[in-house]
Amino acid sequence: MEQKILDAFYKVILPQANSRNMVSIGGFLFDASFGLASQVDTLYDKNIPVIQIHSQERFSKALIQYTETMISFLEEYPELQKYDYVYFGGDINSIIEAAVLNVWFNATEEDFRNPEEFLERRSRFLTDSISRQEYFEKHTGSVIDGKVPHHFETNVDVWNPSGNETPYVFRSKMYGEDGSILLLPNIGFGLDDDKAYVYVIHHEKAGTELSKGGRKLNRILYQTNQDVYDDYPEENIKDVSVSSIVALTLFTSFLQSISCNEMIVKGNFPVRNMAKMNNSRVSYDEFVRICNNTINKYYRNFRRLSYHFPELEITSYPYELDNSMHIQVPSSFSINQEDYIHQVYNSVQSYTNFKKK
Repeated sequence: MEQKILDAFYKVILPQANSRNMVSIGGFLFDASFGLASQVDTLYDKNIPVIQIHSQERFSKALIQYTETMISFLEEYPELQKYDYVYFGGDINSIIEAAVLNVWFNATEEDFRNPEEFLERRSRFLTDSISRQEYFEKHTGSVIDGKVPHHFETNVDVWNPSGNETPYVFRSKMYGEDGSILLLPNIGFGLDDDKAYVYVIHHEKAGTELSKGGRKLNRILYQTNQDVYDDYPEENIKDVSVSSIVALTLFTSFLQSISCNEMIVKGNFPVRNMAKMNNSRVSYDEFVRICNNTINKYYRNFRRLSYHFPELEITSYPYELDNSMHIQVPSSFSINQEDYIHQVYNSVQSYTNFKKK
């Protein structure tokens, strides 16, 4: 298995990723471009991200460990095998090739500069100390009274690691008294000891029609904007999705319950961005503008979260310490307010009694 993994990376994936053609695995095509820093003279495009290997032995060990761990993860959750091209009809060579390719879609510029640490961390995401049976159960918060009484339900789940950024996802729903349901954005994350790495906030697909009850619940969420003030002309913290802020509030409560003390927010993935650019119908400059706006708005969600909960201290912004935003997560909040977002937070405190095993 170990030699198969190394051969898949060096002999199959790398030559294709460093070419003008798409990467072919088991008859399926993937738009991915990257190379090795040690082979920079052979790159077909000097702008593609390059993996800067510092220790060949450590890199090979980390790549093998990650791939073996990913395959074990897929075997543990058979429901994931049906998605995308993960299992390729059971062809182990294609499965390995997919694993050593897909991980680079989730690497930041910093990760390409430190690939050994990146692969080791991704392995720990798959073998973290989540007590899965406990966290995967659905947990219901207390009812928030008002014109439309409602409550929230949350749980952790696994999702397709072939197409998504992380192995785990935090799901949350809003329920009305009449049985109406509003799905909140999913939050993709990985755990590494007492740190939570957040990779994405996934909204429902554009054009998804809400039911009458769902629209009523959605209007309630706009109470989150009450008395929010920001006079900054650009990147104003009011310019965010209120459903994302509510979902992040519920997620923060979950992190506190499992004693996570830091949130590390990842947001810029070169291989994903290049794939999107290659399939874009706008000019390069326009694509860069759209991409930057999307990334900035993503990070703005966390600035807004910190506005509501000042004890969520942002200790560094992207490109200050590294490519990520770092946020300290206290074990609890000492400031107790009566605004809507704090009502959401307080409504789920009755079940936050998890402990890491």
